[in-house]
Amino acid sequence: MLRLAVPAALVAAGLVVVTGSSGSAAEPGPYHPPFTAHHHSAKAEFEPNAVMVKFKKKATTSARKAAVSKLGAVAEQSVTSSVVRLTGKLSAPDLLKKVKADPTVEMASLNYKRRISAVPNDTYYPMFEGIGQSSYLNTVRVPQAWDLSKSTGSQIVAVLDTGVDAGHPDLVGRLVPGYNAISPSSPPNDDNGHGTMTLGIVAASANNGIGVAGIGWAAKAMPVKVLDANGDGYDADVAEGINWAADNGAKVINMSLGGPGDNPILHDAVKYAVSKGVVVVVAAGNDGNDIVQFPASYPEVIAVAATDASGALTDFSSYGDWVDIAAPGWDIVSTGVRSMTEPGYDPYWLCTGTSCSAPIVAGVAALVKNKWPTFTPAQVATRLTVLSRDAGPRGADPYYGAGILDAYAALGGGWAADFPESEPDYDDEPARARNLGDLQTGGLTTGGSMFSEGDVDWYFVKPTVTRNVRITVTGPAYDLTFAQNLGPVVTVYDQDLRRIGFAQNPYPQDWTAETPLTASVEVTLDPGVSYIAVRNYNGSRVNRSYDFNVAVIGAGGKITGEAYPVRDVVPGDLSRNAALTATPSVTFARAVDATTVNGSTVKLLNGKSLATIPATVEYDPATLTATIKPTAPLIDNAPYRISVAGVQEADGTLLLPVKTVFSTIDWYPGKLTAFDASGAYLAANLSWQVPAMTDFAQVIVRRAVGSTAPTLTTGTLVYAGTAPAVKNTGLAQGTTYTFAAWIKDRTGKTGPASVTQLLGMKSGISTTSTLINYGASVTIKGSTLRIDNKVYAGLPVNVYVRPKNVSTFKLLAALKTSSTGTLSVVHKPVVSSVYMLTFPGNADLMGTRTADITVNVAPTISSVLSPTAIRLGGTTALSGYVAPAHYGKLVYLQLYSNKTWKSIASVKLSTSGKYAFGIKPAAKGSYAYRAWFPGDADHAQAVSPYRIVTVS
Repeated sequence: MLRLAVPAALVAAGLVVVTGSSGSAAEPGPYHPPFTAHHHSAKAEFEPNAVMVKFKKKATTSARKAAVSKLGAVAEQSVTSSVVRLTGKLSAPDLLKKVKADPTVEMASLNYKRRISAVPNDTYYPMFEGIGQSSYLNTVRVPQAWDLSKSTGSQIVAVLDTGVDAGHPDLVGRLVPGYNAISPSSPPNDDNGHGTMTLGIVAASANNGIGVAGIGWAAKAMPVKVLDANGDGYDADVAEGINWAADNGAKVINMSLGGPGDNPILHDAVKYAVSKGVVVVVAAGNDGNDIVQFPASYPEVIAVAATDASGALTDFSSYGDWVDIAAPGWDIVSTGVRSMTEPGYDPYWLCTGTSCSAPIVAGVAALVKNKWPTFTPAQVATRLTVLSRDAGPRGADPYYGAGILDAYAALGGGWAADFPESEPDYDDEPARARNLGDLQTGGLTTGGSMFSEGDVDWYFVKPTVTRNVRITVTGPAYDLTFAQNLGPVVTVYDQDLRRIGFAQNPYPQDWTAETPLTASVEVTLDPGVSYIAVRNYNGSRVNRSYDFNVAVIGAGGKITGEAYPVRDVVPGDLSRNAALTATPSVTFARAVDATTVNGSTVKLLNGKSLATIPATVEYDPATLTATIKPTAPLIDNAPYRISVAGVQEADGTLLLPVKTVFSTIDWYPGKLTAFDASGAYLAANLSWQVPAMTDFAQVIVRRAVGSTAPTLTTGTLVYAGTAPAVKNTGLAQGTTYTFAAWIKDRTGKTGPASVTQLLGMKSGISTTSTLINYGASVTIKGSTLRIDNKVYAGLPVNVYVRPKNVSTFKLLAALKTSSTGTLSVVHKPVVSSVYMLTFPGNADLMGTRTADITVNVAPTISSVLSPTAIRLGGTTALSGYVAPAHYGKLVYLQLYSNKTWKSIASVKLSTSGKYAFGIKPAAKGSYAYRAWFPGDADHAQAVSPYRIVTVS
C-alpha cells in the first residue's frame, strides 16, 4: 500500500510524499473520490408525503393519537417523542396545512432534504506533488495555535454526516460511541465517504507518523449518521441527530450539510443544543449564490464559507449576511473510507467545499472551548469572529462574514495582518460608469475584471438614434483547477436605471470542457444614455479578464424587471481612503418619496459590528440626493457600510435595498488618551487608555534612566501588547526613570509618544541606640528625600518592625514627613527587633525602602549576695531575677579572677525567672560574683550587678 505520511517533526510543515511499496508504479498520494460536481440546485426539496410535528407538552398521549388518526396519517415514532414524523396519502404541503390547524400541535414543518455541503476533488482536479495541509492550515494559523494548545480535553465534537469508517488507522482512539439516526439499530457506518472526510479534518490523530493531523490534534469525535449513501438526508433525521448528540455529551456539533427551506423544528433542535452549551458549526453551502441556506442561516450557529489557501473566496461558496466566518475549503486533505478508496492509494482523500471549511472551524471551537470551559456558545462564536482576519471588502461582508478564521488569535496568540483587499476599479456605480460613447454599425469591444468580491463593472453607451444591439460578456475559460471562476451576468438599464435586458451563465453545461462562459442579451436602446452592468454570478473575485462586446444587430427588444435603485453613492463602493470628515451621500436613480428618506431608511453603519453610526440625514429633492452627516468624525482605517432600505419611489414602489462599503484613510495613530505611572519600591505601575480606533495593534512602552525620554530605538523595552496596564519590576532604588509609550496600528505605523516620569527617592533610618535594656524605649528616626535632596513635606512613610527571629514585618507606624523630610517614632520593644521604613511611591515619585537596622534588647538581671562577709568554710548565696522570665533557660554564676569573668556554675531559671547560687569560697580574701544570661533568639546577653563577699 502506498502511503502519504506526515512525520511527527513536520506536522506543521505539511504532507510529505514517501516512496511506495515495490511492484507499483502508481504515484502515491490522496485519492480523488468520484463525487458529483459541487454546485447543487437552489430549489428546496422535501419528502413528498411526510411532515415533521412537535406536539405541545400539555397534549396527552391519547390526544396526540387522536390527532394522528384524524389526519389519516401514520406516526413513525411513538407520539410520546418530542418530534414525530407523520406520513400520509396527502401531499406534504396539504398534510402540513391540516397538521398546523390541529390544537395539539406546537409546530410543524415539511421534512426538507439536506445535502452534503462539500465535494471532494474528482478527476478534474489532478493530484500533484507537494499538496498538503500546511498550504491551508497556515492560512488560519493552526500550527501556531498548536503551540498554545493541543488539547480539546473533554470537548467532544459530534460530526453529523454520512457516518464514519471507524477502523481507519488515523481515527483509532479518536472516536466515542455514535448514533445512526437513519437506522438506529445499525452502527453509523459511512457508505458515502463524506462523513469520514469531515470527521478526519477535526479528529485525525496528529503526530502519529501517518496520514493527516486533525485540527483538534487529539480530539474525541462522535459520528452521528444523518445522511445516506447518496449524501442526502431529511430534517427529521438531522434534528434527531442534533438532539441525540446534545444529550450524549457533545460540546461541539459540526454539520457539513444544508439546503434551502426553513424548518422551525430543525431550528428548534439547534436551539436545544445551544441551550445545553453546544457550539454548532454549519457549512454555508456550495450553491455559489446568495440563496439562504439552512441550518447555516440560523442565528445560533456559526456559518462557514470556503476560501482557497491564499484566503480568496471560492466560486462555489454560498454567501449572504448570514455567513459568520470563512476558512479554507479547497484541496483539504483528510481521511477517506478504506473500502471506497481505489487500489494504489492510501485512504486519504482530497476535499473541496464548505463541508471542508466547517470542520476546521469546529476543531478550533473545541480547542477554544477546552481552554475556556465556561464559555457559552455565543462567547465561543464571538471570540472566533471578533479575532478573525478581515478579507475581501473591509468589515463584515456577505462573503467572508467577519473574516477568515485565525486559530492562533482565538487561542490567545498575537494579532496578524488582515488579508489584503483588491485595488478598487472605481466603476461600481452608474455615476462612475465607463463611457463607451455612441454606437456605430460595427459596435465595439472592451474588457474588464472582477477585482473584488461583489464587484460590479458599469458601462454606459449614448447612441444618437435607436439601435438594436447584442451585448455579450465572455469570461475566461471556466477552469475547475481554479478556485475562482467567472459566471458572467449582464444587465441593461435605461437612462432611469430601469431594467430592459438581462442574461447570465452561472455554470458550464459540460464540466469537462474548459471553455469560456458567455452571457449574451439582445436589446433595443433608445437615443440617450443606457447603462450596462457586468457582475459575477458567484461571490468570488476573478482577476482573469473578461471580454465585453456590443454589436449592432437587426432586431432588438426590451424586458421589464427590477430597477436599479441608485445612480451614485459617495464614497464609492469598495473605495478606500475616505476622509474622516466625509459626509456620505446617496443619489437615487429616480424621484423618491421624500418622507421615506430619513435616518431609519438611510444609514451609515460600522463595517464590522454593523452598529448604526449616529448621524443626521438630509434629502435634496432637486438632486435626488440624501446626505448622511455623522455627528462625530469617522475613525481612521475603519470600514463603513452605507445602507438604504425602505425608501419608496414617488409612485410608492419600494426601492431595492442598497449596501455599499468604503474605508477611511489610514492615518498615523494618535496619542494615548491617558498615560500615567505610579511609583513603587523597585517597580513602576503603568496604565493607559487607547482612543477609539479600529486598527489598534499594540501599545509599546519603553523606559530610560534619567530625565530624557526614550525613543522607539533607545532605552529599554518595558511592554508591547494590548493590555491597559503593566507593572515594570526590577528597577533600581534611588533612580529617576522616564517612560514613553506609543500606539502601533495594524499597518505598523506608530503615533506620537506619550511621556511620564518618576523621580528617584532616597530614605534613611537610624535609632538612638542599638542596645537597650528590657523595659526601655528607643527612638527610630528616618528621612525621605529626592535624590537631589529636595524635601517633600507630608509624604506617607511607613515604619515596620519585626522580632529579630521572625521574618515578617508588621506596621509599627504610618507617618508623614516633616518640613525637613524627617520623621521619628518612639517604641518600647520587648524583644530584640529589626526596623525599616518605606515610602510606597506616588504618581510622581519612585518608592524606597531602607536597609534593616537592629536594636537588641537585653534582659534585666537583679542580684543580691547575702551575707557579704563570711568566715572560711562558711557559705553565702547570690540570687535574683531575670526579666523577662526565661523559664528553664540557664543562667551562669561567674567569678572574677585574673581580670576575667569565668563561669563556675549554672542553674535553670524558675517560672518567675528566679535563680540562686550557693557559694563556699576555698580561701580567705575578697571575691566578686555576678549572674550572666548568655542571650537567646529573643534577647541579647545580660549580666547582673556584681557583688563582693569577704572571707576571713
